[in-house]
Amino acid sequence: MMKKYKSILFLFFFAWLINSDAKTLSKENFFPAFTKINSSFVFLNASADNSINDEYKEINYPENISKFRNAVIFSILITISFLINIPFFLKWAKKQKGSDEVLLYNVEGNFTYLTILLWIERLEFEHGTILHKERKKIESFYSVVQKGKVSMRIYKRKVHDILMIKAFGKKMIRTAFSRMDTYSKITFLMDVTIYLSIIYASICLLSIDYSWLASIFTGVFVGNIIAAPIWLICHLIFNHFLKSLSREDIKKGGGIGLRIIMAHFYGAFGGVLWKDLYYIQGKSSWTNGPLITRGSNGANIPQGSDNSKWSYKEAEKDLDFDKD
Repeated sequence: MMKKYKSILFLFFFAWLINSDAKTLSKENFFPAFTKINSSFVFLNASADNSINDEYKEINYPENISKFRNAVIFSILITISFLINIPFFLKWAKKQKGSDEVLLYNVEGNFTYLTILLWIERLEFEHGTILHKERKKIESFYSVVQKGKVSMRIYKRKVHDILMIKAFGKKMIRTAFSRMDTYSKITFLMDVTIYLSIIYASICLLSIDYSWLASIFTGVFVGNIIAAPIWLICHLIFNHFLKSLSREDIKKGGGIGLRIIMAHFYGAFGGVLWKDLYYIQGKSSWTNGPLITRGSNGANIPQGSDNSKWSYKEAEKDLDFDKD
């Protein structure tokens, strides 16, 4: 994850760029190769000189200028509000005591083959479906550890990845969102709104010169150039601090409420755009290469088959917050 200070500097630069009251540079001293392009940025300053306005084409939809201004202001406010909200959310999350719901997201007690089966049974009872595929996969893991005479913990992250997806049923995002507390829902919506608000601002900008239909199609694509990195930075800052706080609390023997909150966000983002508790830094939980075995003595320790050369020792170091 990018360093916090670089992220903040990037956000301030974006805010400064959008809100700048400076007059738009003329075509002679700003990208001369694009002199034929009608730049709508001139409308950031409603009082631009006539000499500057004459250099640009006639405005097709001047009534959309105010919509663009409002969209930019809203996107900046929601981004700043989200970042300011993070420490308050973390303080609130740490006070949550949790409930038996946590048993849907983790084993009860030590991580053994028996407790994993009990976890599967809870999920099957919750959703009324038998997890045949998942049972067979975990049985194969158990067969490997028996032959190698090692702990089932070597597959802890892998088992967690398999069963966490099943904890929310078929409608994962909807179920996860419905399970959230009100404050978590608000924070989740603020997170998503950062991205959508910047996309909307780009659409409004294009709508000054083009039809709404053309602006929507073009704005969604072009807006990603700004929206994607800004949203990702803010999202990862929030994800990182919540994950770190959760791991720290679990290591001290608590963290039940934080486990549940982390699971909610994991499900609400579809299990893809969220680093959960068992995420190994530098190796995403949804792109893990197939496990292979190694060792002539039958140790059968899992190792990644991709270029990152993930190993059990690296996983053990990264997951030392949970010793059960």
